[in-house]
Amino acid sequence: SRAGLPKEELITFYQFMTTLGVASEAINIVYQLNTSEWTEEEEEKEPEPLPLGTSQPLETLILGRRNPADVVLNSLSPGLSVVAFRFQNLVLIKNIGTETVIARGRRVNEGEFCRIYEGQRLLLGTEVLDYQDLVFFFNAKKDVSAVQLFLAQDGNGSQFIERVRSKQSYLEVRFGLDIEISVLNDIDAQIEGKRLKKGVTMLVGSKEKLIFDDNTEITFGDLRKRARALGGRFSLLANRSEYLVSNNPNLLNQGDILLTPGLSGDLLLRIRFDNEAKTGEMKVITADRAIHVEGVALRSGGKAELKDGDAIRVGEGQYLRCHFAEGIIEEERNVINTLKVRDVSHSFDRRTQALDAISFTVQRGEMVCVMGPSGCGKSTLLKALGGQLKPSEGLVELNNVDLYEEHENLTSYIALIPQEETFDPLLSVEENLDTAAAIRAPHFTSEERRRRADAKLVELGLNEIRHRLAGDGNTKNLSGGQRRRLNAGMDMIGIADVYLFDEPTSGLSSKDSEHVLEVIRGLTQNKITLISIHQPSSRLFHMFDKAILLDNGGKLAFFGTPSQMLEYFAEARDQEGVNRAAFSLETSELPLEIGRPVSHQLTPDFVFDVLETPLHDLSGDVIYEQNERGHLIPARRFSPAFWADRFQTYRLLQEVNLREIEPDSSATVQLQRTPQRPKRTFQDDWVRFVNQLKRAFWSKLRNRANLATTLLEAPALASLVAVVLRYSEEKSYDFASAFHIPTYLFLSLVIALFLGLTNSAEEIIRDRNMLERERHQGIRVSSYIISKFLSLCFFSLIQCVIYLLIADAILEIRSMFFYNLFWMFGTSIVGVAAGLFISSIVASPKTAANIIPLIMIPNIILGGALIKYDEMNRQALDFLSASAEDESELKVPAICQLMPLRWSYEAMIISHAEHNPVSALDRYIENELEKVKRIPHTQKLTEEQATRHRNALTAKPFVTDLKGATPGEVSDKVKELRADLEVGVFDYEKYDTSETPDEKLPHTSEKLYLNQKVYDLFKMAEFERTDHRKSENPPNVFFGSKRQYRLPFEIPGNPFAPEIRDSEEKVQEDVVVVDTLKLNTIAIAVFVIVALLCLHGNLTRQLKRV
Repeated sequence: SRAGLPKEELITFYQFMTTLGVASEAINIVYQLNTSEWTEEEEEKEPEPLPLGTSQPLETLILGRRNPADVVLNSLSPGLSVVAFRFQNLVLIKNIGTETVIARGRRVNEGEFCRIYEGQRLLLGTEVLDYQDLVFFFNAKKDVSAVQLFLAQDGNGSQFIERVRSKQSYLEVRFGLDIEISVLNDIDAQIEGKRLKKGVTMLVGSKEKLIFDDNTEITFGDLRKRARALGGRFSLLANRSEYLVSNNPNLLNQGDILLTPGLSGDLLLRIRFDNEAKTGEMKVITADRAIHVEGVALRSGGKAELKDGDAIRVGEGQYLRCHFAEGIIEEERNVINTLKVRDVSHSFDRRTQALDAISFTVQRGEMVCVMGPSGCGKSTLLKALGGQLKPSEGLVELNNVDLYEEHENLTSYIALIPQEETFDPLLSVEENLDTAAAIRAPHFTSEERRRRADAKLVELGLNEIRHRLAGDGNTKNLSGGQRRRLNAGMDMIGIADVYLFDEPTSGLSSKDSEHVLEVIRGLTQNKITLISIHQPSSRLFHMFDKAILLDNGGKLAFFGTPSQMLEYFAEARDQEGVNRAAFSLETSELPLEIGRPVSHQLTPDFVFDVLETPLHDLSGDVIYEQNERGHLIPARRFSPAFWADRFQTYRLLQEVNLREIEPDSSATVQLQRTPQRPKRTFQDDWVRFVNQLKRAFWSKLRNRANLATTLLEAPALASLVAVVLRYSEEKSYDFASAFHIPTYLFLSLVIALFLGLTNSAEEIIRDRNMLERERHQGIRVSSYIISKFLSLCFFSLIQCVIYLLIADAILEIRSMFFYNLFWMFGTSIVGVAAGLFISSIVASPKTAANIIPLIMIPNIILGGALIKYDEMNRQALDFLSASAEDESELKVPAICQLMPLRWSYEAMIISHAEHNPVSALDRYIENELEKVKRIPHTQKLTEEQATRHRNALTAKPFVTDLKGATPGEVSDKVKELRADLEVGVFDYEKYDTSETPDEKLPHTSEKLYLNQKVYDLFKMAEFERTDHRKSENPPNVFFGSKRQYRLPFEIPGNPFAPEIRDSEEKVQEDVVVVDTLKLNTIAIAVFVIVALLCLHGNLTRQLKRV
């Protein structure tokens, strides 16, 4: 009631604060938010100092025109005043003035409050403050930030920034709640009409300008942005020996050291130093990562001695340098401050010039528009700046370092956002941002990534639809503007300092385009941002700090501010005698940010009208010419070369008066001028891999076509194949006499290979734009491939299981499910690997679909089932190997060894012949009998040996003649017989069913488990392999259970030598005998590995190509 809030609103706000975990502060904040009047006592009361080691839970900040406001903004009207509150990362504002303010794009009337999120802005009349500005003021009030810089001028008149005072410094600027300047040397400049003489000190506002006598100017608002980017410089007081260091101001007290924002999680260090010895000690109190002191890693609780000059690495690209001798701790940041393009040219062939001698410089904090006609090289320029296309000539420099010389290090700090939407349409908006955050910032904790993603969802205006699937242009789950904002936001959680957007407003309405650019401007604040736009509207055009105009052939027609461009082409129109009647000048709408100097009578359309002024004949008609595509277009009066030459002349004239501020040239910054790629750790790689796997899995699972294929295609094919092949030469069908079991096994493998190929043949084609976008984000190609492979294998496994459950049941194949599944799934993953490789070498799904038959048909023909190897034209197929005349016709031709189906089909037949329950039991009995045969005749059998031998001889006739009323009963008898023999007990009467009529026991073990067609293939091969006439060099025949190879060298004590049957035989140390099933397993694995290695090599080559 004291706060004056309606009961419902009070309850809602309290619940909101409870959710944030700050319920204890809710009442206090509610009261203060609704205190519209401040008494004189409250205004004049000084805050009580806090004891060392404590922090103020709730901070307040008043912004107004007059004292006692904490931040005095002289440009505000008397009715504009705001109070801001901060609790941890929560920032709230309340309008305590009489005039309306604008926050987060909406009106906040007197007495109302609004939360400000990271990247959002607050408009107070003509003053524009963002979230970082408010945080900076809060920290300045708490006296935990020390931001200052020095302006200097060299002998040529060029301006540059220094962090340390030098002989060339003429102005010291300190940034806090106010901006305080001190003139160090006389300079030909003035502020608000006051000349700058040595010794002058004054307070200035952010909108005030340093105006030089040549009419060039520098605004202090821009200098504040530059100063924040450089990092802090903290003085160590002689009467204080201990400081806390953190990136969270809530953990600090007055005078402690606050790090520049950008680190993940909370960090708290304690630094003690000895002013006399010039040494110190650091203790890590809280840190979720290792803190490095001169290369030594420290975790929470760790301590390290500090010497003068030691560097403390607190995060990627962020350091603290201890200058104890000077009484200073200096923050060094590895950031990109300048982007310079020097005479960049590029041509795709000798006839097509894409870029032609382009030069310009972009400073940190600037948002630049890249505009021009279609095909003028905008996208090519962005690719060159993004490290994806090395120009034929010229240099692209970041912090004066050649991008393509330090490609590995610098590209991590560049984000190129293509025109194509590269988010996954089958993931939700939230999932897309979460995955993007994990890939781009894996070093953040999951909680930190979650917090940042939540903030970005709010900034992007997508919080309300966070759980909606992103979809594509056909599904219409999101509007065009929402999709563009999501596409733009994917790179905003990471370490990038340079953002390059290619046509982010293409196809959007004017309102949606403005919204997208507003979001981009907020998200990329204090970064280097270039945005290509074909032909922006007036409102969009004036949102940029600079504009680049490209003409046909990649020629630079202009570079400067939007107002300068409009004035330049207005002068060009008049100077070149262009007829004014040819133009209809429109009055542009007011720019979104009041105070930006513009020409209100000119629009960007006017620029293009002048640029592309048509050529007229004597009668006044437009002359047309044919372009490269054979289309008629108006001939231009002024060629692109004319505009390029004219701008070069203009630029030379302007350079005399151009006052550019160069980045800091001090020694401390020089040490870290080239940002280094973040060190790759196993934890980072694991985070990326897990998120890539989740993305691949959910994307495949939510694909309706994939689900239909998985759930319908496999059972449909299983039913078709099994029903058609359920044929027996006997009157009634049984498995033993089933005629087409070998055909069924082969067709099952064909289907497995086909399903694997079709499931994966489009995967990388669909992900190619995403991979191009993420290529510089530290992803490993191997982790991407493995994640894709595993997710596809999972769905292939499901298909194989469904297929076999249905088909085996129809064909009455029993106890062979896992053998069938093993070989069918193995064949399927060969198809998956081959399909992924196909999708990496083609550009369209149609081409991939056309290649699949080229793999399937040779496998079907040469797989050994459709045409038997002994019926093939062996003279043509054996050209790869020299074959002897007496070699077996059952030997596999050399060319057929390259077919995966040949290996899996052979293994499937051998598995059915050797590993069905009856064959397995028979083989066990044979092994028992073989043990007795190996005992010398002179040696007497033990009682146990004699019993086991007798049991085996007695049981052998029962193996194929076990009977039962049901198949289950027969299966149980097979298992019981094996168990009895293993324990040395055999009861003849238990298994003798000779007196029982066959009608009561219709099922036999032979009919249930031994298919005659399969058994005939296997026995024929075994007969050929074990032919005594070829015992010295037995042939490696198709369906043979063993393979024997003679090596060109000997293996001492060869464990793989042929079995010795005669004691007089010697071990053949140059001959290796391998089990066929094991060999075929290795062969299938080799097919998979080779395909994946080829895929890895091809993808790596594509993603590293520049």
